Amino acid sequence: MSRIRRILLSPLKRCASAVVVAWAATGAPCMASAQTSSPAVPPVLPPAQTVMHVLAQLPQVRAANLGIPLAQARNERLQAGPHDWVAKAASNRRSEREGANFFEAEVALETSLRWPAKVKADQLLGRSEIRLGELTLADTWHEAARNLLSAWFDALRDVRGAAVLQEQAALVAQQMTVTERRVKAGEAASLELLAAQAEASRVAALAARAQGQVKVRLQALQRMYPGLPVPTDMSTTDRSAWSNAQSSSEVVAQQWATNILTDNHELELAMAKAAQARLQAQRITLERRGDPTLGVRASRERSGQESVLGVYVSIPLGGAGRRADAQAALAQADMAEQVLAQQRVRIETEAWRTASEVEQARHTRSQLQSAQTQIERSATLQARAYALGESPLADLLLARRSALEALLAADTAVIDEMQAHARLLLDTHRLWAAPGSVH
Repeated sequence: MSRIRRILLSPLKRCASAVVVAWAATGAPCMASAQTSSPAVPPVLPPAQTVMHVLAQLPQVRAANLGIPLAQARNERLQAGPHDWVAKAASNRRSEREGANFFEAEVALETSLRWPAKVKADQLLGRSEIRLGELTLADTWHEAARNLLSAWFDALRDVRGAAVLQEQAALVAQQMTVTERRVKAGEAASLELLAAQAEASRVAALAARAQGQVKVRLQALQRMYPGLPVPTDMSTTDRSAWSNAQSSSEVVAQQWATNILTDNHELELAMAKAAQARLQAQRITLERRGDPTLGVRASRERSGQESVLGVYVSIPLGGAGRRADAQAALAQADMAEQVLAQQRVRIETEAWRTASEVEQARHTRSQLQSAQTQIERSATLQARAYALGESPLADLLLARRSALEALLAADTAVIDEMQAHARLLLDTHRLWAAPGSVH
């Protein structure tokens, strides 16, 4: 009885020890120093053409795509300038105290003229608007692809976990049949049958829960990304060619981190925003010198007895308000540059982590697969020993639980490695790159 209680209370001791040993053995993987071949695309990913179509239909991507004509319109507005032509007309009646009444009319046409420095500044701002629109689209596409990749591998983990639990449930049910025969033959106590039935019920419940989680996960994936195919169990995928390709190549973290930063839409967008804030500050500073207004006017006075034709110029005199606007714009530009510095540190750190996780995931997968092989071999020997009556059922059940946990850990490590490779390819624009992306 105490042996069964030990099984129910601590079923994962052996597996936990094996996993800890496997993780500890990974240590800090050594990075290769010469070879920087591109990782192959994991075979578990959906078709690239399908993914491109799904990403193009996402609301956030479509909204960012509409930002291109918006930026072009803003550029045109800046090129046109802030001033319009103004037409004026007036009609007067002049009355003399002891004389006649006269009707008079006046018309005028005027506009303000930008100083050449302001025209050049507006041209630069217009080009920065278009650049921002293009980079926003590219960054939005890349971020949407990242989210899709993460959601896909989360679903893949659930699908694989559910499949493993289903296989384990069938194996435990088969083992319960063996135990029933042994009890009927008088070779085992009825208590062993109860323990086998309890284990079968436990694994069946875990499998049912996993199936429910998979159903919810896949429904959410379809709602978020309509048209995306349903992930299948990776055991049906031929991974041998991909695994061999990865085993024969090394990923240099420093080189790949540099590659990520060399063509990074998020960093480029942050830099473009800071540059635009500086251009905007310079443009507002130029407003301290007001634009002159040039006009021409004509009038008929005293019922046409007198005609007047004139030209006039007016220049606003800048004051404290314009100076305050310039100071505020400069402060905002300084703030934008500090935000850029903060984002640069975050993006560089993320790029280094993405490049480093590939090699770390490979070592982790290798160690966990080795541990899983040993634990599975132990469970197989325990099954043979139990069939021969040389080992109690409690040891067999514990070995089976350890093998299950080891298999789940090893398969999860394989999926983690695939995701790390896919993320590296995605961040270097070798996977699902935005059509016509800015480089």
